[in-house]
Amino acid sequence: MEKLMSAAADRALSEVAQLVFSHLLEVGEATRKLLAESAGLSFPTVTLALTELTAKSMVCELRREQGARGRATIVYGVSDDSGWILGVDIGSTQVSFSARLLNGRILAHESRKHEGGAEKLGGLAGQLVANSAALKAIKTPPLAVALALNQVVPRQLVREGKPRPLALEIAEMFVGASRLPRSIPFLLENNVNCAAVAEHQDGLMRGHDDAAYMQIGVGIGLGFFADGALIRGGQGGSGELAQIPLSWRNDVVSGVDAIERRYGSLGLMQSVSGAFTGAAMPGSPEALFLLAASGDETARMLMSEHGIALGRLAATAATILDPEIIVLGGGLTRNEAFARIIVDEFQSRNQDTQLEISQKGAEATVLGACLLARDLAIGQIVERFHKPLSARPTLMPL
Repeated sequence: MEKLMSAAADRALSEVAQLVFSHLLEVGEATRKLLAESAGLSFPTVTLALTELTAKSMVCELRREQGARGRATIVYGVSDDSGWILGVDIGSTQVSFSARLLNGRILAHESRKHEGGAEKLGGLAGQLVANSAALKAIKTPPLAVALALNQVVPRQLVREGKPRPLALEIAEMFVGASRLPRSIPFLLENNVNCAAVAEHQDGLMRGHDDAAYMQIGVGIGLGFFADGALIRGGQGGSGELAQIPLSWRNDVVSGVDAIERRYGSLGLMQSVSGAFTGAAMPGSPEALFLLAASGDETARMLMSEHGIALGRLAATAATILDPEIIVLGGGLTRNEAFARIIVDEFQSRNQDTQLEISQKGAEATVLGACLLARDLAIGQIVERFHKPLSARPTLMPL
């Protein structure tokens, strides 16, 4: 730990260097002239900042471009030696990680399917990281690690008189199994929020300050941005659509996760089991959709009822949040015909909010975790010259 603290102190930057580095991180590469213009600094000041950043291996010369007058112009970029981050998806069906340099270059990416219970997932993900040959070859620890969890992540992980949340238990198992230094900042975030970050920074929500991502798969959840910032709520449980009551009648029980249990993929298959018998029963949502495409009326009816309900749920979210755009993701939305039912129902109720289907697939969550880890690392390096994606991220206590 002392070595880590010493390394961090050795790379502490002056305020001018922080400002220049923050602009270089934003644009990826730039000349001194462009950096001076974007940062509002004089050319000599930028030159001094780049000298400091180069000496600390934060910035490097990418190439030289020949100018009109025959003088070469140096193009600078974020150095490979500036550090790396780790994003980890600890999901309900697979664990995966992606390691990236601060400049965005991918170092390693691995996934593993599993059938373990929630209490085992942290250890499985940690073992995947610890056993990675690519990560073992890296001689420095990551600047930050972000864990995407299939759990509500409370703002306060340790509260007097309250039981320890499962999110913290999973994270602690990961840290132990991964053998990463405990002094590294570990950020915990809900998996749907991570997917929302991926869409907002590098997807269909990019450029929209008010936007939402709705995941429809085994679970149903919502992650959203308002005024360009990820909204996590007072307790950390914003976007938990699964908790919306399914029935408003006092004589009809609406249990915990009622919406999710009814309209997630497991709920769809329960409806299938009640409508089909024997060998004719499709064994998965994909099989149901294929049967519907072949003209089976029962399959088409179930598909339509389910899609319409989800379209109305999306319309409910839009009514409350008033986003410019909602992006639908998750396993059930990957069938074009089923997604079309959701979109049509939504648009019959809301003509103002744009509704799109995510193109990122299953990798959205781990990408979002990477972006949050990078965001945290950048904030620690450039301090006040960085607007964080999450104003109050949940970090594991030391």
